[in-house]
Amino acid sequence: MIFQLATVETDKPRISLNRLALFPFAHEKGKEEILRSQKYGQKIKTSYYNPALTGILESFQEGAFVPELLRVRSSALSQARSEPFPRVHKHNNNVQALLNLIELGEAANPPPGRHQVVQQSSRLEMEGVTISARPEILTENHEEGYFAYTKLRFSKDKFSVDSQELALLVLLHFGQQQSHGQLRFSSEKSKLIDCLSRSITRGHEIDRCRHQQLHRALTEVRELWPTIQPSAVA
Repeated sequence: MIFQLATVETDKPRISLNRLALFPFAHEKGKEEILRSQKYGQKIKTSYYNPALTGILESFQEGAFVPELLRVRSSALSQARSEPFPRVHKHNNNVQALLNLIELGEAANPPPGRHQVVQQSSRLEMEGVTISARPEILTENHEEGYFAYTKLRFSKDKFSVDSQELALLVLLHFGQQQSHGQLRFSSEKSKLIDCLSRSITRGHEIDRCRHQQLHRALTEVRELWPTIQPSAVA
């Protein structure tokens, strides 16, 4: 199964999964800045937690995150701390994310099956809004007839638990749309792992209020989108 790509109409509201998960908890100006960055683009830069994500995926072998490999990656990253602040702070946070995944142990591993690391985001339209997202790992189990997603996230804000449930809820919609006769999507076996808060959220554990929260967020994105203008040039 392929995590399928879709075309995007540039005049339609669009937002990334991570930004959408934060959107309901942002203040008014923050929401405008989120949508402005999505509508008009922003300077391309490497994700803050890209070193941790790369190390984690490199440590994923034969269906499991291998603790010994995670330690090797964290040790290598620790040795890059000789740079001035704030890069030392960045290295510390990335190292901590790797160590936290070790603490989570086998509970962080995807369910049994054939695993594929997803390299590229897909796009899903929900309520008139195009959302770009990807699970880091796709699992297909043909013997039991299901497929599932494993999503990695890095969040330190006070709304991390709330936002990770919203992020996973969107991925569940992706999966349900891709279910077919041979393989059904399993929300029970899909999970989101927050590598900073050391928490795991499973698809069947999402609070029912998140559905209404997601609906309100998408409605607000759709209504605000036409009003968002480019930043003023000094």
